[in-house]
This record gives sequence, C-alpha cells and structure tokens, in this order.
Amino acid sequence: TVYNISTYIKTKTDPKYIVYEMELYKIDDKGNKIYALESTGKQNLQADKRTSVHSSLDISDPENTSYILELNLFHKIGNDEYEVLPEPMTAIIPLKGFLTPDKKWGLSREFEYNETTEKTQNGHVFIYSVKVSFKSRAFEVKEHPAGDPLDPFSKEEVEKGLLLRLAKVDYPDQDRSMLCGPAAFFYCLLIDRPDLYKQMVKELWESGKTKICTLKIEPGYDCRHPTNFFKNEPPGYLPKVPAIDWITLASLRDTENGFFDYDSPDDNIPGITPAGDLKTWFKKAGAEIIYEINTNIVTQALGPKLTLKDLCHLNSYVRPDTHVVMLITSRMFNTRVPIATKNHWIVLEDKLKLINGHEVTEQTPLTELVELTCFSWGKVKNHLLKNTTLAGVMKYSYAAFVISKIP
Repeated sequence: TVYNISTYIKTKTDPKYIVYEMELYKIDDKGNKIYALESTGKQNLQADKRTSVHSSLDISDPENTSYILELNLFHKIGNDEYEVLPEPMTAIIPLKGFLTPDKKWGLSREFEYNETTEKTQNGHVFIYSVKVSFKSRAFEVKEHPAGDPLDPFSKEEVEKGLLLRLAKVDYPDQDRSMLCGPAAFFYCLLIDRPDLYKQMVKELWESGKTKICTLKIEPGYDCRHPTNFFKNEPPGYLPKVPAIDWITLASLRDTENGFFDYDSPDDNIPGITPAGDLKTWFKKAGAEIIYEINTNIVTQALGPKLTLKDLCHLNSYVRPDTHVVMLITSRMFNTRVPIATKNHWIVLEDKLKLINGHEVTEQTPLTELVELTCFSWGKVKNHLLKNTTLAGVMKYSYAAFVISKIP
C-alpha cells in the first residue's frame, strides 16, 4: 500500500517563513531505520500550515503498524534558511492514521512550533535571532523537585534509565508497587518495538501524554506529581519505583482508572489490573488476542486454576511471534507473600520445562521439579523457588492469554 503522508504544524508564525523536512520510519531490533517515507528534503510549508502530501514507499505492514513521523524546521529570512530546532520533532502515528480522519488514529502529539524573532542593528547589518519555546517536563516529585540533586525525574536520570532498557540490561520494574499489569504491557512493547517504547517515554516526560495506535496515555496531575515516592533504607534514599517506570507504568494505570487516582507507589487498589484492562491495552496498541482462558471477570475472580492440559496448551504458544501473559500468585516466586491470591501478571519467555530441560507434557508426573523462565519484577529468569514441582505451579496459576506481537 502507498500512503499519502502529510501533517499540520500548530504555529503563530506566518507559514511563508517556515521550511520543513520530513520522514517516516520505524526502527528494527538492530537499530536500523526502515523507511516508509525517506527524507522529503527542504519543502515550503503551505499557507494552511500543512505540509505537502508525500507518497510513501509501497508498504506491506498491517495498517495498525505504528511508525515515527519526524519533522525538522527551518526559518526563512531573505534567501537564507536557519535550522531552528535543537532536535527534530517526532510523534507516533499508525499507518491507518493516514487513511482516516478519525482522531483516535492520529498523531500521538501535535507538532507545535512557537518562536519569537528579534532583529538588532550592528552598524548597517541587521542580525536576526530566532528563539524557540518548548514545553517543560511533566513529572516532578514534591520532596525533590527540579534542580534538586535527588530529583528522580531529571532528564539525565530518565535518559540513563532509558539507555539501560534499550540495551536490555534491565526491564520494566514495578518494585514496591502493584503495577505488574502495566509492567507486562511495557515489557512486551520494549521487546517488540523498542523505538516506540523510547518515543513514549520521551513524550510522557515532556508533555505528560502519548499514544500508540488508539491506546492513549494521559495521567492526571497527582500521578505526575507523586507522593511518598522514596524509601529510606539500605542501599540509600531511593525511589520506590524507578522513575522511568513511574512515568510509563503508573501513567498507564492512572489513565485507565475511572474512580481512583494513582498518585503513590503505596496505593494498592488503584494499581491492580484486571485481565480485561490488560487485554484492552494490547488490542488498542495493535496486538491481537489469539487465545485466552479464565480471563472474564467472573472466572478471574472465582474461577478454577489452570490444569496441566491448560499449561501444556499455553506451552504450545511460546514462540517468537507471540507473548503468553499469565496471572499467578506471587507466592509461586516468594514464600514471604502471606496469602495466595491472584495478584501477579508475568510474561513467559520459555516453555514450562523439567529441570533437565525437557518440555512438560500431559503425561508428566505432578511431582516432577520444574523451571519457568519468565519476565517478572524487572528481570527475565527462572523465577520459581528451588524445588518447585509441577503441582506447585498448577496450585498458583489462574488465568492466561496469548497475544500477537505489537506491530
């Protein structure tokens, strides 16, 4: 499919003074740009403040695949053009956004350009100075605001956390919070589309809102200014949730909460994610539900545990083009959990296996020791307690669903 690519720039500057350069791309897991629209070169902005319409390359991706639209701007003074942005403006947009006027499929954020132009005289030479204004950061914690050495939401701290995530040194970490549902979602996004993960972190930090396909994330003021954010214990005075994860995980949970604000890692009920919400997030982000078991509200609350047959069936879906998301009790991983409730979402990274590496089957004795490599609490590893049997896994497994990759 060939798409007609164009966008609008919200600005008070006369369009005749604006020149733009635009491209549309996604980034693969090796860091290579895959273009849908290669650079347009410098083009004059139209009188209605829209770019010209540019034809994309012939694309075979599904139309709910998200790309990044990048726009650089130049100010025209006489015959000269001056680059005015410290870095190009970027926004997420699914291919379908170029096919429909429906705003829910539009850009994740507006392209906004605000400038003032000053002219000074030096002898008989006029010198023009263009000043561009940008939105300030959206997240701040009361105990250590911007400028404080312990500010967890400084640009430097967030970028440091982002580099570790993109290098897969660590993964989304709920830490002291009840944010395992959002953690499972953002883990899958990080694995499938690290470029979109990076862009969403950037947009949330800068403006407090972002969007992927039709999944809009826009946390409230209290979530963007959390309270009781720090733990005062060894190894030091640290956030209860890493800043990059509060920006992403807490923002998603707060956006979806109808009645409760999510404004502290200590909040329990507002942080809980039912299966219906988690499935909806994936579907709005462009993934498809392939299989599910015990995920409706009745079975999730009161229903049976997963059987050996269920676990073997889920094993069959553990492959490169899917994610298997499972609801367990965290007592499966931690004996200090006092009660065995359905309280923790994980993402399988390998099949449930015997400790000798063989796959579990419906004929496997329930007394056999097993291992399960999965994503949980910021790590991908075998989280099962030592000497966990197949019966032990069944005892604490309640629901699951399988989704396609996020396009």
